[in-house]
Amino acid sequence: MEQEVVISRRSDVQGAVEELCSKLHHDFSSYKAVFFLAAVTYDFEALSKSIKDRFPGAEVMGTSTAGEISPEGFTENCVVLTTMADSSVRCCAVLVENGSRYPVTNKDRIEAALSECGIRTGDQYSHKDAFAVAFINGVYNAEESILTNFYSIIKNDNFKLAGGTAGFTGSEAKTFVSVNGKVTQDGAAMMFVKTSCRFDIRQEDIFNPTGKTFLVNESDPVNRTIIRMDGRTPRAAYAAKLGVSETEAGSITFENPFGRYLNGALHIGALAGFTPDGKITTFARIVPNSTLELMHVGDHLAKCDETCRSILSNVPSPKFVLLMSCITRTMYFAQTATSGQIINRYKQTFPTFAGFSAYGEQLGRMHCNQTLVSLVIGD
Repeated sequence: MEQEVVISRRSDVQGAVEELCSKLHHDFSSYKAVFFLAAVTYDFEALSKSIKDRFPGAEVMGTSTAGEISPEGFTENCVVLTTMADSSVRCCAVLVENGSRYPVTNKDRIEAALSECGIRTGDQYSHKDAFAVAFINGVYNAEESILTNFYSIIKNDNFKLAGGTAGFTGSEAKTFVSVNGKVTQDGAAMMFVKTSCRFDIRQEDIFNPTGKTFLVNESDPVNRTIIRMDGRTPRAAYAAKLGVSETEAGSITFENPFGRYLNGALHIGALAGFTPDGKITTFARIVPNSTLELMHVGDHLAKCDETCRSILSNVPSPKFVLLMSCITRTMYFAQTATSGQIINRYKQTFPTFAGFSAYGEQLGRMHCNQTLVSLVIGD
């Protein structure tokens, strides 16, 4: 397994693609998979087609970002391209379209892509030597629907999926994902990989439970809105648990997200904001009559060290690294002036790496926020 990571800050599509390709060291026919992570300012359809034209024999998958991640740091307004080369790996990508409305209509194409890789649906051992990577559009709140549809097809809850929600910057809410030159704004790009290499897929959560909980009396899961909590207006209940005014509560939501109890474990659900009438909007679905834990940010540098050590204990010789980190983490690292320290820890752990700032992260069936999902492949 070998990975190359290249970056271009050229704003024009053709110039950027030319620069990216000129920095690669191997014959393009040697690459099994190509991932590109690009600022939303690019003509994404033109970029997708141009990159696919350069790698006709590879599976090419891309996403728009809220920032890019590479050994050069947490960047913006550029394109990061990374390659996967290994003669023993089998890859196949599929574009899921109409993901928010009709994800089930993609069933045949997903099954065909899995079959192309030699991954059998309904096989209780399929997770031993295979996994999925998913980039999901971030505007239609369809992450949970797309994940549910995929796991109804694979029929193995142990099958690993590492995912990130496509991001964007600026005031216009638009995200793009693509597979082999074809683009959608409502769906997902999925790559299936079968390999004899050791791999590690995990999620890093930098928050700790406070022991303070909320009961969700009423919510709208589809629109990701909490309507009533602890018998009160959600904003009032949230502020009371924090011991601050409702006005102050709006400025400390990153440090104090919700933890959702799912399958016996806590998973982060970030607060998107407050409506004028005091409801709370979130970046993940919150169901009625559920219990939420109030979380508080911990020592993120220590957690990063712990994550890196744990990955190396499982994959002693990492060769390919893909990182999907929530945009709120990127912003927090910048605010605390620790972005460089995080990147340096990655440099000390991995030969190289690529990734992007996402609007949400997926680990298996779970859609979460304010976390890091990592895929690391070794020998």
